[in-house]
Amino acid sequence: MAEQLKLPFEEVPITCSIQERYHAIAPVLAEKITPENQAKILSLSYSTIMRWLREFREKGMAGLFDNKAQRQAYTPERIIVSLLYFKCCAPKASDFELAKVISTVSGHRLHNETVKALLERYFFWRYEEFRKFIIYPIPSGQQMLRLEMFKLKADGWSEKTIAYLLKCSRNTVSKWLRRAKSQVQEKSNQQPYLFDNKPTPKNPKRKVYFGTIHTVLQLQKKYGYDVGWFRIKGYLEKDYGIFLSESTIKKIMRLNRRLNLAPNKPIEIVNKEIREGPLKSQRPFEHTFIDIRYLDAKPEGVQLYSCLLIEGLSRTILAGSLTRSQDVSIILRIYYLAALEFGLWDVVVSDHGGQFTSKAFNRVNKRLAIYHHLNDKGHPWQNLIESQFGIQARMGEYAWAKCHSITDAIEFHRELIRDHNRLSHFAHRLRQDQKHSPLEVLSQAHGRDVDASTLHRAFSRKFWNRKIDSRGFTKVSRWKVYVEDGLSKEQVQVSYWDGKLRAEYQNHLLAEYNCKWDTNFNRPKSITNPQFFETPYNSTQLSLFDLNGYRAPIELYPSHFSIPKKVAVGAQQLKLYFGPELLK
Repeated sequence: MAEQLKLPFEEVPITCSIQERYHAIAPVLAEKITPENQAKILSLSYSTIMRWLREFREKGMAGLFDNKAQRQAYTPERIIVSLLYFKCCAPKASDFELAKVISTVSGHRLHNETVKALLERYFFWRYEEFRKFIIYPIPSGQQMLRLEMFKLKADGWSEKTIAYLLKCSRNTVSKWLRRAKSQVQEKSNQQPYLFDNKPTPKNPKRKVYFGTIHTVLQLQKKYGYDVGWFRIKGYLEKDYGIFLSESTIKKIMRLNRRLNLAPNKPIEIVNKEIREGPLKSQRPFEHTFIDIRYLDAKPEGVQLYSCLLIEGLSRTILAGSLTRSQDVSIILRIYYLAALEFGLWDVVVSDHGGQFTSKAFNRVNKRLAIYHHLNDKGHPWQNLIESQFGIQARMGEYAWAKCHSITDAIEFHRELIRDHNRLSHFAHRLRQDQKHSPLEVLSQAHGRDVDASTLHRAFSRKFWNRKIDSRGFTKVSRWKVYVEDGLSKEQVQVSYWDGKLRAEYQNHLLAEYNCKWDTNFNRPKSITNPQFFETPYNSTQLSLFDLNGYRAPIELYPSHFSIPKKVAVGAQQLKLYFGPELLK
């Protein structure tokens, strides 16, 4: 009971029933509790409890009825309808503006808080399904439209709301209201501010006559089609005393040329070469395109080269690298990584660069059954990768110019490749299968399968997977070379090409050596000049002294040491006996 009556005392006469009032005063009538304590328990005022007691003692149960007359609605219904109509026509109008308009139009004073409460109560104006049936009538004709602007302004609407109601710009409303305010109405019924006042005079003074046009024509004929307006202006002022503006002289010269009176510049017919585009792929991995581009920016003053291999149908970058050199070993490394992950392709397209015409590159293509198509010299547009290089130049050169190290430049190059493959491509914008990025178009497609032995044999077995020991060394044939002690027990990729022995881990170059290869025994003959690079995998353990002397390559079986031959122990071959006893 107490929980039901915990309401503000102003609302009790409206919300409490006769039973609740009787139960509220029953303990006081039975003298079990005082009125003050009962009022505190029920969270009511003391005067309310005493008023109920007094009315009950005077009239009995009839005194507990609420005989107060209900308050009539303060806002008339026509005002509410007008308010909702204006709010539907102008949903962004403020409460102050609506209150001002209602007061002006209907003569009924309305407070902005009342407008706010009414709009909260009748909330259906917020829904577009309801507002689309209520459209403010826009008058036809310019004069009627301008007259409607003045009427709405007189009703109290703002210029912004007037522009919204009449579907015109706010500048137009401001211009015509300002003109109506500045002008004074004439005694006649005409209203001059409703009509256009053109800035041009009705009878302008003529500046150019046929004599001037003829003079300009003679100058054009004398000096040909290359003469400009500035030179014509000088002749007119000095020789003829005619002073014209730049635009006027240009109009006269243009008129003379249009009428074929003055000589026109001869039309030069240029026979443009019909450019044949790149090879068009009909299926995934039918064509791939490869090329090298040098960066305009030079981080740390070093010239870097970007090499990319792109698939023809989906435009996916299969592999790429950013290195200091542009030799054939970089091309073969990209070849190897792309073939290892995506399989083989049918045709590769490139230009006539020395890397692509080398015997090593052609030998790998021949062993992998890949046809090498060389585009015509001087026709770079036949290589599809040129479009990607254009994107790379526009998006990457600014960032590469800000790179403080080569490592940052290489990391940003990886980011460009990743963003190119995952973001939408302009070439796929009209696809109906909702696949717009290169990786989505490539999907699960795969090239021709090739096993690891064939792949290694194609690259002359110059690629190995080696495991690093606890000290950071790994074995390559008879040699033990240092790679990285921070990658203990991890598999790294070791490759040899063009006199360089390189160790890589997850596309990060760890170490590089000068290597001489023994073609007779198919193994390294000498490994010298170690060079180590900074990578995220460098060991964080600080060394107490310089370890470079202990990281030199070690030959486990030197060539000048002779390996002893294995001799069988405990057995001896005896000579065969062909004596007379055996011959009998």
